[in-house]
Amino acid sequence: MNAISVTSLGSLMPEIILLIGGLLILILDTAMSEENDSGRGYMAIAVVFLLAAIVPVYLLLNTKPHTALMVVDVDPFAVFMKFTIYIGMALVAITGGSFMNQHVKGRGEFWTLFMFVTIAMSLAVSANNLILLFLSIEFLSITSYLLVGFIREDQRSSEAGVKYFLYGSVASSIMLYGMSMLYGATGSLMLVDIGKGFAANKDLGTLVLPAVLLVLVGLGFKTSLAPFHQWAPDTYEGAPTPVTAYLSTASKTVGFAVIVRVLLIGLGSFSHEWVPILAGLSIFTMTVGNLVALRQTSVKRTLAYSSVAQAGYILMGLVAVVSSTQGDLKTLAMNGLNGLMIYLFAYLFTNVGAFMVVMAVEAFTGGSDISAFENLSRRSPALAWSMFIFLLSLTGIPLTGGFMGKFFVFGAAVQHQYYWLTAIALINTGIAGFYYLNIIRAMFFGTSGIGTYAGEVAASGEGTVATSAMSISIPIQIGLVICVIATVWIGLYPPSVIEWANNASRTLLGLGS
Repeated sequence: MNAISVTSLGSLMPEIILLIGGLLILILDTAMSEENDSGRGYMAIAVVFLLAAIVPVYLLLNTKPHTALMVVDVDPFAVFMKFTIYIGMALVAITGGSFMNQHVKGRGEFWTLFMFVTIAMSLAVSANNLILLFLSIEFLSITSYLLVGFIREDQRSSEAGVKYFLYGSVASSIMLYGMSMLYGATGSLMLVDIGKGFAANKDLGTLVLPAVLLVLVGLGFKTSLAPFHQWAPDTYEGAPTPVTAYLSTASKTVGFAVIVRVLLIGLGSFSHEWVPILAGLSIFTMTVGNLVALRQTSVKRTLAYSSVAQAGYILMGLVAVVSSTQGDLKTLAMNGLNGLMIYLFAYLFTNVGAFMVVMAVEAFTGGSDISAFENLSRRSPALAWSMFIFLLSLTGIPLTGGFMGKFFVFGAAVQHQYYWLTAIALINTGIAGFYYLNIIRAMFFGTSGIGTYAGEVAASGEGTVATSAMSISIPIQIGLVICVIATVWIGLYPPSVIEWANNASRTLLGLGS
């Protein structure tokens, strides 16, 4: 057994920093009166500690893969996922913090939960033990339920929180049953030992299919894979927009990271059992997400179904993952897993940026219907052009991060000769382009604005919402600049990010660097 040492604690320094930040906010919240609580101090503490946690994550890049405290893997894959999560949560805190401080009561409670949910995500992506996996995912889920329904005065927020909780509790119980089957079959809670147990005893293969199906119910819920996505549209629409941004990016990253670890490490020897399941889920998810998105009139709800469809594309990377028995994989540019990682990294900046534009429009017009985006290019060119870039990225247009993600996952599928899967994905990409272009049409070629704010402006005699200039807060401006630059930068094939994803994926696949 590994003793608790300074090295082990050093490997967990990112989580320790986040824990200190969360506890500091909690202590300050108990000491301060609510009347003097603007929330800005808590927001600043959250941002500082999130950024501070990135430093030890960066330092872990140069360490050899090892296990801390017996249950936490410290490897390039975990480091990559933690970096993605911390960056995403920092962006949400910077751009959406002021919005939350204005609309919620108990600001200290909100920011404490915000820090703790980040810790849960950080542990989940590096856990190698079924108990820690389940506990971290459950802690992530419970805190997410609370954050979604945190604006108690908003009926939609409360309703979204209840729906999210009801779906999540059922999904978690089914996932736990699947994990219990893995433990019962192998007698171990460690993913590595589970993998060895299944590989050594092929008679256990009859349990793989039901176990995978049950586990995928819970993890499919976290990643909004169809048919486990029913919660996503109502939750995304009803939750505070900053919380929606986090659910669609950081939380989704966690779900995919856990799926990767469970399937590749725990059930890698039975990939022929679960690859067809994932392929079917990928096709069903991207098709359902895109077709239903065509009928939406709310941009926020459209992005929710878009998020479902994007999960289908991301899953293609795991469908097309390669193993060490299929050739000299060290020289392969596309091993499937690196495409999944690059896609998640690019998707983070694209989707956070898109939801920040939605938040700014909501604050000005009082809604997120397509009518609220009419003539946005006249009211706020910066918002319109930023949204334009994000929508191009979601579509997969070259020179954007979304294209780079699709290039790697589609390329891996073609390399695996999954031509049918690639063809269906390309057709879905064309379908998605229709509703993305519809938003672009409204922003640049709209005729009038008929959002909630329109009547107020008209009544005041100050013109129409279609011509009224919109102001953008400085935090949102900063966030949008970061997201736009990152989206374009990733689209230009940055060698550092690509090589990082390549090395991390090879390590997890057992290929070496």
